[in-house]
Amino acid sequence: MKKYILLSAIGLLSFLRIDAQTDKKIDELVFLYVDEKYDKVVDKSLALAENDAYKKNPLPFIYASMGYYQMSKRPDKYDIGKGGKYANTLKMAQKYLYTFMKKDAKANEHYNDYKEYYDLLADTSNKLGQHYFLMEDYRKSAGAYKNAVKALPNDPILLLWQGIGEVKSLNYAEGDKNILDALAKIDENFKPSEVTAGVLAHGMLIVSEYLTQKGDATNANKAKKLVDVFKKYDPDELDKQKMEQRKEKAKEDDRIMRKFYSEDEDTSTNE
Repeated sequence: MKKYILLSAIGLLSFLRIDAQTDKKIDELVFLYVDEKYDKVVDKSLALAENDAYKKNPLPFIYASMGYYQMSKRPDKYDIGKGGKYANTLKMAQKYLYTFMKKDAKANEHYNDYKEYYDLLADTSNKLGQHYFLMEDYRKSAGAYKNAVKALPNDPILLLWQGIGEVKSLNYAEGDKNILDALAKIDENFKPSEVTAGVLAHGMLIVSEYLTQKGDATNANKAKKLVDVFKKYDPDELDKQKMEQRKEKAKEDDRIMRKFYSEDEDTSTNE
């Protein structure tokens, strides 16, 4: 949706108001970001994070994350292909958001200031995970979702799909744990995020079939009931013809996706 393509002008202005109260070094990151000099945002953010005076400050890490994210949307402008200076841009955006969240956790001073960005990153991460799933590259799908879950732990839909990817990759121990953890957080009163709601019904359908095969009737029945609860967000997810069309579209997009979103063998997000 349009409102998720770029951070709104109002949001950017709020960043300016917030960060103007800190210091000139943070202000510089803000203005570089507004000027769309995203490579400079990343370079200066990470250099600042190495400064002893800023190592505990979460703000350089959120700007590093946002800079990497915006570069991922501009492959024609930045060296983000495999082996490039800014390779694995989405993975790095997830990594530094995770670091930001961890450093901000105690005071929780800045979390509410960047919610629009969290939706942007969740949306892109989900689309990447879905792309790999449709291409039947389940290991990469699980990896994309795993990185997203660490950066965005408050969305159990991402966790559900990480579990599905792990199960499809035959990593049953981790997959089962993730699926059951997600089911524990999702019930008929759950309010899904707008950017991931569309894949929830399909995920629950897969999970209900899988758990039925495992003999876990209680959780299988719960998942099956939740299919009906959440299919209103994207009824086409349950339409086989539509799913085949999505798979064909995924194949068309695969060349570009592989060029700019190629993952390392280690798909985990580290601090």
